[in-house]
Amino acid sequence: METATQYGDPRECLREARSKMREVKKLLQRPSAETADESAALLREVEVQLGCVAAVLKKNGGKPDAGLRAGVEELQNEVAALASFFSGADRMLTQWLETVGSRRGGYTER
Repeated sequence: METATQYGDPRECLREARSKMREVKKLLQRPSAETADESAALLREVEVQLGCVAAVLKKNGGKPDAGLRAGVEELQNEVAALASFFSGADRMLTQWLETVGSRRGGYTER
């Protein structure tokens, strides 16, 4: 398969993406500024690997087999859950900072 050598093997790309997601999950267990940066870099690599899978599948013009499709959908769900987590954390921190700022400015809940 010519496209597999040009873009890579989609199964290998998927394995690499899963591996990077496992690393992200481990890093999130010990949050810090450094692990946040490292997690962001790993998530970019996951995006590249999923792009690899998409490019190979598009180039081949066929539907993926059930195993590959299930693997991609599983990883897609993990990424969506992580995105939802980050979005919720961002909202919570934003509201917390607004509350702290208001209280420092002398405002109360009333």
